[in-house]
Amino acid sequence: MKNKIKNLIFDSNKGKIKLNERASIFFFCLVLATFFWFLSSLSKEYTTNLTIPLEYTSFNKGFILLEEPIDYIEIQVSGNGFELLGEQMSLNRNSLKVNLGEAMKLGKNRFGIPTSKLKNKIYQYLDKDIRFERITSDSILFKTDKRVIRKLKVIPDVDLSFESSYNLMGKITVNPIIVEVSGPEGQLDSLQFITTDKLKFDDVNDSLTLTYNFAKDERFKSLDIVPEQISILVPVDKFTEKSFEIPISWSKDISIRTFPNKVKVVFLVPLTNYEQLMEQDIAAIVNLEDGFQNKKKLKVNIDGIPDFAKLLRIEPEKIEFIIKQ
Repeated sequence: MKNKIKNLIFDSNKGKIKLNERASIFFFCLVLATFFWFLSSLSKEYTTNLTIPLEYTSFNKGFILLEEPIDYIEIQVSGNGFELLGEQMSLNRNSLKVNLGEAMKLGKNRFGIPTSKLKNKIYQYLDKDIRFERITSDSILFKTDKRVIRKLKVIPDVDLSFESSYNLMGKITVNPIIVEVSGPEGQLDSLQFITTDKLKFDDVNDSLTLTYNFAKDERFKSLDIVPEQISILVPVDKFTEKSFEIPISWSKDISIRTFPNKVKVVFLVPLTNYEQLMEQDIAAIVNLEDGFQNKKKLKVNIDGIPDFAKLLRIEPEKIEFIIKQ
């Protein structure tokens, strides 16, 4: 059966297969009939919906759109198929301008433009052979808020883990530390500062210089931040321990004797600052507050620790004492 159908449609000549004369005539007639059917269909009258793209003008720059107005409106029209097809192709190329300054206030930060105000423009917009019936939507709605500008501090959110013996040396710095942020008043009023997205780094063994772009942060897509790019410096160094035997002193001019009379103080110090940490800069002090006589032991406090050093431990943390008569 398959071979019979194949022979009705195709001729085989010297290994080449092509449509035979009967099949060619059939397909030509089919295409011609389809074409005339299509022409006949387009000549009939239809009622349908067409879409008109919208372009908005005269928006007050002192405000910011929180809820965008619609991109297009639908209208119901009548006409023959040829006219409607050509009209929709024309509408897709040209947008209808809408003046947002003509909007009416509907509530807090909400505005609307009745689509009935667009009828005259639509009549001029359409071909004279197209009959305009109605606009399918009643109004164009949008939401705004007052645009405000704030200067806010940037706080980097950095999560670090270090290789053995390495640690943060000092504070993480941001440049610039203050940025200018503009956006909806309702959103900015709740912000005291802005943070970066979490920046996570593992096995850190050297200082990091990072560039952060607020424009790529989805949290701030409704805000304008100037500058939109900041740099972050994470100072990292190799650390080692350094210890001293520090004699104990006390805060009041009272004659006491401590046991022991010195404490061992152990610091974690970056190698680059190792020589800068000196014993004479460190003091071990006990505070002789009111009622200290009733205590068995006094806590030792360490003063004079530079920013680059970290106190690891005091041995011992509390000392015994006696008051000299």
